[in-house]
Amino acid sequence: MARKPELGKLLLWRLFSRSKTLRSYLPATARYTPSSFASFMSKYSTVYVKPSGGSQGIGVIKAWKRQGAFYVKHTVRKTKVFSSAAAAAAYVDKLRNGKGYIVQQGINLASIKGRAFDIRVMVQKTKPGGEWTYSGMLAKVAGPASVVTNVALSKGRVMELEPALKQSLGWSHDEVETVRKRLIRLSLVGARHFDTYQPYREIGFDWAIDKGGRLWLLEENTGPSHRLFAKLNSNKALYRQIQLKWGRYQKYVKKRSVT
Repeated sequence: MARKPELGKLLLWRLFSRSKTLRSYLPATARYTPSSFASFMSKYSTVYVKPSGGSQGIGVIKAWKRQGAFYVKHTVRKTKVFSSAAAAAAYVDKLRNGKGYIVQQGINLASIKGRAFDIRVMVQKTKPGGEWTYSGMLAKVAGPASVVTNVALSKGRVMELEPALKQSLGWSHDEVETVRKRLIRLSLVGARHFDTYQPYREIGFDWAIDKGGRLWLLEENTGPSHRLFAKLNSNKALYRQIQLKWGRYQKYVKKRSVT
């Protein structure tokens, strides 16, 4: 059976909005237009404008307001300052160059020494039609002055969850373990919900924790990087586990194709 097309960010948001469990974790999201941008800027202190089908943080635009001024920062450009939301929207339109974008509520991400981070949770199957299993998680810490947490693009780094949450929010071991279990449970719910569209072999969920400790589901990646976990020098076992499950899936598919 032919695969369905991959969903863009807005359709993914709509898909997960249908989950009673997950919808409360989703930041407000809409198709980008100058009017939707102005509406979001009136509601939220920070918004993100993202390519509808983009990945790896490429082309992401951050906009925020402070003391009556509007600031816009592209991933690879300097910050520009505008006197109105309309002027900021005109600049955003220039940056997106006619391509489809979404506008999304900005989250005041928890940070480590001023650098925002989010959490990648990897879930995998070991055979087509198999059960989803948890494989690992880590914190992705943004590079200096970056608007995205993508490690390669922002020149950031990865670290284990517990030290990230202890350094950022001062959480105890028990508090970290509570949120770890919650992230695993929610990611498995998300993976099973994704299967209602079409089956996948692995998914990387990007979760944020804001400065108040609230969880947010930011992204769902159906072609998640294994290299992120290879960079986690303090726990190479996670990378080995991910590769092992990938290999089992490949072996199963290959065996089935020759029988």
